[in-house]
Parts: sequence; structure tokens; C-alpha cells
Amino acid sequence: MLRVATVCSGIGAPETALRKLDIPYELVFFSEIDKWAIKSYCAINKEDAAKNIGDLKNFCHKNLTDEIDLLVGGTPCQDFSLAGKGAGGELGSNTRSSLMWTYLEMIAVLKPRVVIWENVPAVIFGKHYRNYKNFFFKLQSLGYKVDAKILNAKYFNLPQNRERLLLVAQRKDCAVSFSFPTGYDSGIRLKDIMLDGVPPPARTPPFRLFKISHSNEHRIIQCGVLLGRNFKQGNSVISAEGISECLTTKTGNWILCRDGKIRPLNAHERFLAMGFSHKDFIACKNAGVPSSELIKQAGNSIAVTVLMALFGEIYGVPWKCKVYGKNHKTQRQLLHELPLFRGITNDNNKSDLQHGLSGRHESDD
Repeated sequence: MLRVATVCSGIGAPETALRKLDIPYELVFFSEIDKWAIKSYCAINKEDAAKNIGDLKNFCHKNLTDEIDLLVGGTPCQDFSLAGKGAGGELGSNTRSSLMWTYLEMIAVLKPRVVIWENVPAVIFGKHYRNYKNFFFKLQSLGYKVDAKILNAKYFNLPQNRERLLLVAQRKDCAVSFSFPTGYDSGIRLKDIMLDGVPPPARTPPFRLFKISHSNEHRIIQCGVLLGRNFKQGNSVISAEGISECLTTKTGNWILCRDGKIRPLNAHERFLAMGFSHKDFIACKNAGVPSSELIKQAGNSIAVTVLMALFGEIYGVPWKCKVYGKNHKTQRQLLHELPLFRGITNDNNKSDLQHGLSGRHESDD
């Protein structure tokens, strides 16, 4: 059984991913300071709030000595994000994003077998790259084998264009070989998670629609614009036939529904767009968490299905059927979607091409 700990835990995406993969684990501790996020975390994961060590900055006073198999942390991204003010995460700067260095201190003390760090892609660009490079090399100096890759939630059965850097550090004495997961367009779109009977908000801003074809496409389909707004971010109207922009802690883009009206995703739909279940959302509502807080919590979370795919690769657990569910595609189906190979009718050729591309038989996961 994995002994797991998370920091900047939010509502518990790593724990949820492990359960969805049926990977047994024991929670050693979690670290969260927001009172509503703590309520949601405990409701979703059925954990006692007593396991919360609170502010990550005070971890050194908690006498943490337990062996940790997996430590996951999505430290604050606001000061790296393109949507933020670019304050950065320099050591000693006391910005929110500089909490990455406190996370590193915890790693140095606890020496977990596997460490995962999640953040926005902007951390590897421009002036922020120096912080990332130092973080990477310091992990290596602590005795870790470090790998990293940017993964997009839209390839893991979520209708959301959400790119995030996932860094995996394995202690060298117990490191295993793994590959970062590769996903695909499962066909899921915004319309698939939008709930029926949700009324538009009391005050809908004026908008203008474009004359475009609202075809089913694996992209953000802008079909209109809000009027009377001077800022670019969040002023577009998008089609439910496509996917959403990256969810934030705010309401964000407006979506054109089948009835011609527009509305933003509500809190329930945002949970679904992050890979949480209806049951997870209802548990939070029953715990008394306000919708405004649930919207913020979804935007702050890590995409559950991306973590499922990553954990599956690290721990050798089949994950594709569980991530994609009814949208799961076999290697043969994926092959037939490639324009180059459409129209091939010879079964032997299909088999040869498929084996050559995938390196395994179609019966494999």
C-alpha cells in the first residue's frame, strides 16, 4: 500500500486519481490553508481534517518522520502564470510561487520515493526558467532522477485546453523506468459535460455572434464576443461543440448553448471538466461549500485524468480504459483516424501498420 502525502492539496486530485485507478494508499498527511478547500477535500476523500498539517511553511515544526512513497504538490502558479503579474518565484522573494522552495525543503527532509510537482508551462520560459532549472538541479543533487513534460488535459478525456508541466522525481535507489503518457482526442466536447436545465445567469452581458460553422472540433471554437468589454481575456463566446479554454478560479468564458443563449459553466460542470465525478461535487455541496468557492477550487485543481495517466505509467497500472471510459479507443481505431491510412482495406496491411506504429498488439491497453 502506497504511503501518500500531498501539499497545496486543494480538493485532493492526486488522492482521487489513485482511487479511480484502484491503487490502495494510506494518506499520511495533506497540507491546505483554505477553509473551504479543506471542507471539500475531506468530503471528497473521506479523510479527517486532523491529517491536515496546515501551512506548508510550518512543516518543519510538525515532526514529520513517516516514510513517504509518493509526495505530490502543485505549488502556487500565479506568479509564473501569463495571467498573473509575473512576480516570479525567486528564493526568498516571499511570493506565492516561491513556495516551491519550501516544497524542496520538505523533499530534502522526508526523502519520498517519488515526488511529483505540477505547475504552469510558463515556469520554463523567459525569466522564470532560472528558477525551474535550479529546482530541477537541486532535486538531482538530493539523489533524484528527474524527468518532466508538458501534458494537456484535452488529450485525457476532458473538454478543456489545459497545459501543465508535470515533473517526476524518483529517488535513485528505487527509480523505475517509465514513459510519460500519450493521450488522444477521445471525442469529448463541452456539450458532453454541460447539464440540462441550467438557466442563464440573471444578468447576461450583450454579445454578438459570428457567422461560423459550429462543427464538432477538438479545439476552442470562438463563435462570438461580449460587447462593452475593454479587456481581451474572458470576453469571447465559445461553442459547446468544441472545448473550453483553461479553467481559472473565475467564471471565464461564456458558452453558446443549443437554445441560442449564452452562459458560463457552473460549479458542477467545472468539477466534471477537471475529471471529478458527480458524486464528488455533491459531497462538497452537502458539506456546505458555496458555489463560488467550488468554482475557485476547480480552477485551482490538477486535472484528475492527467494524474491517473501519469500514476498508471509510474506504477504499471492499466489506465486508459479508466481514463477514457466509454470513449476509449483501441490502437486499431486510432490508426484508422490517421488521414494517411484511411481507405486501407487489406487486413494484413492494417495489422502490420498498426503493429509498426504502436509496437504492441491491438489487444493491449
